[in-house]
Amino acid sequence: MFGYVTINKMELKFKEYYSYKGFYCGLCKCLKEKYSNKARMTLNYDMTFLILLLSSLYEPENKTFRERCVVHPIKEQLLIQNEITEYAASMNIILSYYNMLDNWTDDRDYKSFAAMQAIRGEFRKASAELPKKAAVIKERLDNISELEKSNTDDIDAVSNEFGHLMEEIILYKNDQWEKNLRKIGFYLGKFIYYLDAYEDMEKDEENSSYNPFNNLKSEDKEKYAKDLIMLNLSFLSQEIEKLPLVQDKGTIDNIIYSGVLNKLDKRRNANERPI
Repeated sequence: MFGYVTINKMELKFKEYYSYKGFYCGLCKCLKEKYSNKARMTLNYDMTFLILLLSSLYEPENKTFRERCVVHPIKEQLLIQNEITEYAASMNIILSYYNMLDNWTDDRDYKSFAAMQAIRGEFRKASAELPKKAAVIKERLDNISELEKSNTDDIDAVSNEFGHLMEEIILYKNDQWEKNLRKIGFYLGKFIYYLDAYEDMEKDEENSSYNPFNNLKSEDKEKYAKDLIMLNLSFLSQEIEKLPLVQDKGTIDNIIYSGVLNKLDKRRNANERPI
């Protein structure tokens, strides 16, 4: 369930795009320095959004610099890092490990199994750094697994679990913003769960795999799924608007009001390329 919270590049201003890319590259660099070079394979857009949102709220001091890398060996790239980058890197490792474990358990995906083994040490280090977060993530994923095994048709019950999981991830500090951030995390998690299920409807039906939308009794399941996704997205945007965000607000709006909606268009997804 990764890669859903991303930008619509075509609608971003140059300044906004390079700032977003700077945070993305900063996260990649942090994964290498804090964990290992192989940890960079877990890099994803969702944690870049986490950095962008929390940095806009807390406005920590940024460190900006330029470097070449394996992907960009000729031209130096802008990198932006701050204290939230390190937190996001650890979350990135924990989530990636459990996602690979889920792929192996459900689909016997050998690539995921090999990748999971490769970052086992990094996962242990990240979990030791954030033990409470890691425990909540495991608990929520276990709950989802049990609900899916029961073939539940209660789409709220199963999506709520992923919402509560994202609550923990987005809650960087226990302060005056906790209530707001928990709601944002909850609706973001439900949105990701819905969208992942929506994209897999046909595949899961063919493979007889669990999918909450395929269990619906609605005559037009795809329309029901889209309506539910849009309703949840409206709740998410309402909560984000309650925060006093200024820095990178244009990029955050681009992601919420445009970037994630692209994921509803499967044909455009097929042509999408990484930044």
